[in-house]
Amino acid sequence: MRKPWRICVVLSVIQGMEGGWAISMPGTSPPPLPDYERPPVIEVVCGVQFAELKGFQPTAFGLLWQRFRDEYPTCEQQPPLAQVIERLGEPVADEPPRLSHVLPLPRVFFIQETPCWLLQVQNDRLLHNWRKTNETDDYPRFPEVQKRFWSAWERFLGFCSDEGIGDPAVNQLELTYINHIVQGEGWEGLGSIGDVLPDLTWRPKRNFLPSPESILWKASFLLPNGAGRLHLSVRHAIRKSDQKPVLLCELTARGMPTAAAEGGMREWFSLGREWIVRGFADLTADTIQKDIWRRKS
Repeated sequence: MRKPWRICVVLSVIQGMEGGWAISMPGTSPPPLPDYERPPVIEVVCGVQFAELKGFQPTAFGLLWQRFRDEYPTCEQQPPLAQVIERLGEPVADEPPRLSHVLPLPRVFFIQETPCWLLQVQNDRLLHNWRKTNETDDYPRFPEVQKRFWSAWERFLGFCSDEGIGDPAVNQLELTYINHIVQGEGWEGLGSIGDVLPDLTWRPKRNFLPSPESILWKASFLLPNGAGRLHLSVRHAIRKSDQKPVLLCELTARGMPTAAAEGGMREWFSLGREWIVRGFADLTADTIQKDIWRRKS
């Protein structure tokens, strides 16, 4: 297991449902990443996980909020998330919850007045979300998502330094996309799921079983050079806003680079971006990409 790294660099987190250039071999021109006019993404989460900051006590949340309050005026308390580490060479399994005799510190949400933007903080993790809260919310695209995450991470590092808490020892990076594929937009029921996800084709002519009532599919893929994993889950869900059935497709890249340097970390996020973007395009049918999401490249 790698030792945690102590860093004080800005992390470059790359959004995937848009145009951009992928990593390529020297001397070659990489093809553009898939780009959509109407991407189905409803949430993007950029995150960094680190060893528990012993000096981050309950009062620290209030002091930290004072630095963010003008931009994030609402504060909410949530249950903490357990640490997750990609252990390569071992079977993929759900991480068990951490057991402790000490009451765990909470996870705190700092929410903007426009609730699309959300900052999550606990004593071993910082996450920044863009989320679609209304049908009229347009996905702001990668540059804005990246800028806000960088700003939050820099301010958090400054807070830890000023308060004598110490530098976060980063042990995992993560990038998540959540997509809603709405029923009626390329598929009419779970029996026709292959119209959206060809790898999950349901054979219509059966002697006994009807079309599925619900579905849950999970898969994981190793990133190259031991950089971590790409996790995929697809499940049937009901959208709260209008009660429409959706296929909820979530892709998470999680891991660490091999080189403990800023350049290595930037490369890891670029790699995670490429795998999310190209992986999503691999999984979904060309027809829905063209006709519904209006793929441009």
